Amino acid sequence: MPRKLIVIIIVVILIIGGFYAYKKYLTPKKEQKEEPVSLGGQIYEQVQNPAEKIPETNPYSAKTNPFEEAKTNPFENVYTNPFK
Repeated sequence: MPRKLIVIIIVVILIIGGFYAYKKYLTPKKEQKEEPVSLGGQIYEQVQNPAEKIPETNPYSAKTNPFEEAKTNPFENVYTNPFK
């Protein structure tokens, strides 16, 4: 009989804990208060990114890789596989 009582008490505690966790963590907040914007927030909104106005520093747009257009397989389109 005492084992059944201990099991029942543990189950009741788990059920109560589950309801508490559901109410505390899983239910959405009813009302979120809007906090006033701090001084740091105001400054952050006004700051601009100086890197957006930097001009292109490398105007040279020639091809830099001499092997880019090289034909790497000299036997391409020469041999046909009879088993395909």
